[in-house]
Amino acid sequence: MLDKLNSTSETPRDGATRPIRAALIAVLFAVLPSVSARAQAVAPDAVRERRAATKAAPQESVAKESVAKESETKETAAKESAVKAATDEDATDKESSVKDASAKESSAEVESEEASGAESSEERLKGATTDAERARLRRDLAEQMAAAGRKSEAVAELRAMSGEERFDPAHFYNVGNALARLGESSAAVEVYRKAIAQRRGNYSRAQHNLGVVLMRLGRWEEAREALASAVRLEGGSYPEASYNLGRLHALRGEAGLAIAEWTRTLARKPDHADAAAALARALAEDGDPERALLVLDTFTKRADGRGTPAPREIAVARGEIVAAMNVAGLREKERADEGESARFAVGPFNRTRALGTFSVDQQTYDIMRRARAARESERNEEAAALFRRVIASRGGYFPPANLELGYALVSLRRDEEAAAPLSAVAERDGARYPVVFYHLGRLYERLGQLRRSSEAFTRASTLYGDANPQILIELSRISEKEGDLRAAVEAMERYVGAQERAGDQSAWARERLARLREKLTSANASAK
Repeated sequence: MLDKLNSTSETPRDGATRPIRAALIAVLFAVLPSVSARAQAVAPDAVRERRAATKAAPQESVAKESVAKESETKETAAKESAVKAATDEDATDKESSVKDASAKESSAEVESEEASGAESSEERLKGATTDAERARLRRDLAEQMAAAGRKSEAVAELRAMSGEERFDPAHFYNVGNALARLGESSAAVEVYRKAIAQRRGNYSRAQHNLGVVLMRLGRWEEAREALASAVRLEGGSYPEASYNLGRLHALRGEAGLAIAEWTRTLARKPDHADAAAALARALAEDGDPERALLVLDTFTKRADGRGTPAPREIAVARGEIVAAMNVAGLREKERADEGESARFAVGPFNRTRALGTFSVDQQTYDIMRRARAARESERNEEAAALFRRVIASRGGYFPPANLELGYALVSLRRDEEAAAPLSAVAERDGARYPVVFYHLGRLYERLGQLRRSSEAFTRASTLYGDANPQILIELSRISEKEGDLRAAVEAMERYVGAQERAGDQSAWARERLARLREKLTSANASAK
């Protein structure tokens, strides 16, 4: 399942300035015939330069997340160049995309616009006459440095740009994208926040990119807030943000909410292959393989209608689901021979292993769906009551319902009640559902039970290894809060190591690790 992050680079223009800009252009075009011969000669050169630059879009590798293409209305290259020559204002849009196969922890790809070379960019930079043009050329130069193996210089240039004190949200958004493509996630977070603050929160693309980078860092709560803001700012119609929000719900073990977001993604962007594959797997694991196959077949039919083959991910997902159905069919036959009705199945949210299932009858399955619909609509009291009915019908324990009952009760701030169903899963199926220890750790912290919180996060970190960085951050934080500085340092060392192996140099994490080491050294010295 691919993870996508939007990072279409923006120009410094926005809708509020376009009427003024149009008036200026009209006046300038009116007086252009009287401009000197030298000034008139600039436009054809600018047109050629702009067209050459617009055609360049090589790809380069980046760690972990994805910056997806977002279509945006543009003027023609010739018209933009003429405007640029007449007004000395930057009118270049750069489109970048980073793809990350999150489940496979693979690297991503970034598409970016490059100039002819670092030397030519440096020469043009000397001749730049506006802040916007200088900013664009400096970003180009930084990316060319990185492509030439001069990453440290590129990062230094981008960090210097991010520290500038001026009002230019589009510029800072573009700098954030460049830092994200170079694996400087922590720096990118700060620059995205700067761009968002300058637009007083009303910057959906920056919110989306911020959310995906925060997911990369394992900062789930912040990521959820950013992604939800992106969706809300676009009136619920932001497919990439919905897709990534679904991924975040899946990471947190919230299968019903993940299904809802991926369904929303496909409703607005039917050709989103990653969402189709993710939704199909989720539906199959949730006990509805027929609907899962319908999602994939509908996608394939649309692709055939356009004369394009469906991506391989669709075929792979279909093969997994059909194989699981065959296995489930054999098990159903065995149970039927024993007189048990067990057609429907609900399973854990994990595409990296076979689609494990739990058998339930039709009535129980329908109640589960109603409960999840209620929770999606934030009717958590109703959802909790329905999940309890499912648990009761299954003899007092049913892992998917126990988990989601716990989540609903947490949403209602009934923490002590929530601990009971979650603890049952931890005790009986913790290895199958390691995310339950993350939720218990957060829950015990709110209840003031730091020792139990630390134990839960320790268990989660053991089960996940370095695959889930959020756990290590939480473990380090709780250990420090509890006074166990050695454990705090060890968890942070694991986090920094995992991030560096993924190509992400997290400055804030290294700073935190240095601070913890200093505290530990001081504590040891005081104890002597």
